[in-house]
Amino acid sequence: MSVETERATRTDARPGATHRQDRPAGTSDFVIRWAWDLPHRFAALALMATVFVLLYGGSLDPGPIEARLGLAASESLGPLGQVFGGWDPSVWPGQLAPSLIWAWGEGGRPTSASIRWPAAIAGVVIGLILARRAATTLGGRAGVLVGACWYGSLALMDRSAGAGIDLVTALGTVAVLDRLLAGGSDLVAGIGLAWAFLAGGWPPVAVVMLTTVVLGRPGSTLSVRLLAPTALAAAAWSAWTLSVAPVDAWAAALTLPLTTGPSWWLAAGVLGLALPWSPLAALLFSRSIREGMTTAGRPYVLGWIQVGGACLIAGTVVPGLASAATVPALAALAIAAAAGCDRVLDGDAEERALRWFFGTILALSFVATGLALGVGGAIVAAVPYYRGVCLALITFTVLAAGLAVWSASRRRPVGAVFAAVALAFILKVGHAGYYVPEWNYRQSQGPWGRAVGQWVPPNWPIYTTHTWRADLAFATGHPVRQLLDARHLAYQPAGARFVLLLDNEYAHWPEQAPPLTRVASFQDEHGGGRVLART
Repeated sequence: MSVETERATRTDARPGATHRQDRPAGTSDFVIRWAWDLPHRFAALALMATVFVLLYGGSLDPGPIEARLGLAASESLGPLGQVFGGWDPSVWPGQLAPSLIWAWGEGGRPTSASIRWPAAIAGVVIGLILARRAATTLGGRAGVLVGACWYGSLALMDRSAGAGIDLVTALGTVAVLDRLLAGGSDLVAGIGLAWAFLAGGWPPVAVVMLTTVVLGRPGSTLSVRLLAPTALAAAAWSAWTLSVAPVDAWAAALTLPLTTGPSWWLAAGVLGLALPWSPLAALLFSRSIREGMTTAGRPYVLGWIQVGGACLIAGTVVPGLASAATVPALAALAIAAAAGCDRVLDGDAEERALRWFFGTILALSFVATGLALGVGGAIVAAVPYYRGVCLALITFTVLAAGLAVWSASRRRPVGAVFAAVALAFILKVGHAGYYVPEWNYRQSQGPWGRAVGQWVPPNWPIYTTHTWRADLAFATGHPVRQLLDARHLAYQPAGARFVLLLDNEYAHWPEQAPPLTRVASFQDEHGGGRVLART
C-alpha cells in the first residue's frame, strides 16, 4: 500500500526550496516507483545480495588470517580457537561458532566455505539492517540505494580478513550503532554489543563507546542496559577461559590487539574498499543535498558520518582498533553515498552537486573502460583461459561508459545510477572470473597444501617441528600438530605418524627421535624443498 505524501514549503531556505516529508507518490519515473514499493524493495535487495555477495560466496581460498579460523573450526568449541595444537588468542568463540556449525553441516571437516559463508551471510544481514533504517528515515528508494552501495562495494565482494574486514564481528557492532542512532541505548543494543565482544574482544566495544561520546545525543549515550550484557559476557568468557586454559592465554587474548601499530593507510583502504560508490559520499558537502533530507533522515545520515569519521581517526591512531573500525566506516560511506544519490534523483540538487555526481560516474566509467581495454585486451591476446571473462568485461565497461555519457548529456540521474550499478557488476565479474582463480592458483597455499594432504589417510594428523603458514596447514585438510621437540613424536598416538619437514630438518633428523621414511618430496613456489615422512 502506498503512503500519501506531501511537500511542505520551508520558510528558512532559499526561494523555491522544498522540504520533502516523503517520496512524491505521483512521480512518473517507473524505476523510482518500482524501487519504492515494499515488495519490489525486498526483491531488489535480495537480487543485489545474491549477485554481489552470495554468488561465488565460498570460492576464494583463505589467506593466513582466515585459515587460522579454519584450523580452529576443525577442533572443538572453546573460549579461544585451537590452532597447531595450542590456544590461539586471535580466534574468539563468536567467530568460531558459525564456522563450526557450517563445518558440521559439511560433514565435520571445515573447508573454505566454512570460513567464507558465515561472513557472507553476516554481510547480507548488515545490509538489511542498514537498508531498513534508511527506508524508515529517508524513504524506500533510499533503502534500495543503501543496499546497492553496501552490497555492490568491493569490500562485500571480497570479504578478506587481510583487508581488515571481519563481518561476523561487525554484525554486532553495526547493529548496536544502528540502534544507538535511533536513540536505543537499551538492552537490545547491549545484547548486540555482548555478541561483538564474544566475536572480537574489546576493540568493537571500544569503538561503540567512542562513538557514543562523539554522538552525544540523548538516548545514544552509555547506559547500564547497554553495558551490563557486555560485562556479563566478559565475566563468563574470562571464567570459561581460566577454567580450561592457562592465564597466559587469557592475557594474550586481551592484549593481542595492542601489539599492532597504528594503521596509517586505513582511510585510503576504506575508500578503496567502498568503490565504486565511495566518491559519491562527497555529495553531502552540498548544502542542497543536506537540506533536502527528511526531518528524521538528516540526523540519521549526519550521525553515521560522525561515526565513520570517529572510526577512521581512532582506527588510524589507536593500536588494535583498525579492524573493528573498518566495517562501520564502510557502512557510513554507503549511507552517505546512498543519501546523496537519493537527493539527486529527487531533482533538488544544486548545479555543483550535479556536476560532481555525473563527473564522478563518468570518470569511474572511463577508468574502468581504459583498464578493461588495456589490461583485458592484453589478457585476451595472451591467456586463452581468461579470454571469455575479459571479453565480457570489455563489453560491459563500454556499455556502462556509454550509459554514463548518455545520462550525463541528457541530465538523467537514474541512468547514471544504473551506470554505477553496472560498474559494481563489472567489479564482481572481474573479481569472480579473474581475481579469485588467479589468487587460488598463484597466491594461495591451497594447491600444494592439497598435494601434501593427499598422501595422508583421511582424518590422520600431520605433525611438524616448527610453525608453518596457517593457510598451508589448512589446505592439507588434516589436523596439524606442532611438536616442541622431534623426540615428542614418540609419545603421540600409536600407528603411523606423518611429519611435514624442511629438507634440512629431514636430513638432520635426531637419532633419539622415531626413525622416518620419506613418503613424498615437494617444491614450494620459491624453490624450497619440503618432505613428507612417516614413522
